[in-house]
Amino acid sequence: MSSAKFQSSFRIYLVIIIVFSFFFKSYSNAFLPLPQNLNWQLETTVNGVEFYYAISKCNTESVVFLKMKNKNNYNVQVSWQEVFQTQLEKNKETGTEKKVTILPGETFESDCTNISHPELVIFSSKINPTYVVSISKFNYKNIKISKAN
Repeated sequence: MSSAKFQSSFRIYLVIIIVFSFFFKSYSNAFLPLPQNLNWQLETTVNGVEFYYAISKCNTESVVFLKMKNKNNYNVQVSWQEVFQTQLEKNKETGTEKKVTILPGETFESDCTNISHPELVIFSSKINPTYVVSISKFNYKNIKISKAN
């Protein structure tokens, strides 16, 4: 194969790859959830840390999003448990303790488009896998705040 033919073929393949990559990127973005305007509820403030939650949906699944804001001028380690009210259970506890470390002045939060802190997103299918859960209420439980290094 001559050098000119090779360059011509290479250009054609390159153009095809570029076109398909743009198409694929546009097509895949069509399935991303839309940005949300969450209705954050301040539940409590403990030792300079504000605790919020928002009940919403990711696609069609009921979800609780958590947000924590460290108002202190030092790192804190936060641990907590979660309690839910569903259509069949009034005080459903997950039983697991979650922990995060939050820097001074930092806000930890997640939503459908940004699940950077997975411990702050609770999908209804994880609360009780035996039925389709509709979450109507959320509470933090056993909140502990300690100064972190």
